[in-house]
Amino acid sequence: MQTYVSLVKFTQHGLQSMKEKGMERAEMVKHHAKTLGGKLVQAYYCLGEYDVVAVWEFPDNKTAMKAAVMNAAMGHIQITTMPAVPRDEWKTLLKESLGKR
Repeated sequence: MQTYVSLVKFTQHGLQSMKEKGMERAEMVKHHAKTLGGKLVQAYYCLGEYDVVAVWEFPDNKTAMKAAVMNAAMGHIQITTMPAVPRDEWKTLLKESLGKR
């Protein structure tokens, strides 16, 4: 499984309906990932530019994109999802690319 990081902002609609539907939507986001063969590894609620930073595992980029579209289509979030490479793997890629130790 590949790792992905999502940066999430609540929309105005998402904020206005948080009290009534916040937990229900959070569970639906996890459910979408699961139905596509992915999983939510961890979610962090934040102060600042982004409201949530989520770490996911998905089989591939297309599956991660499908989950992002499904979740954004609910209308309560704007989401940016990007692939993430573990540090040890990045070090190996760097060494292969630049010949560094």
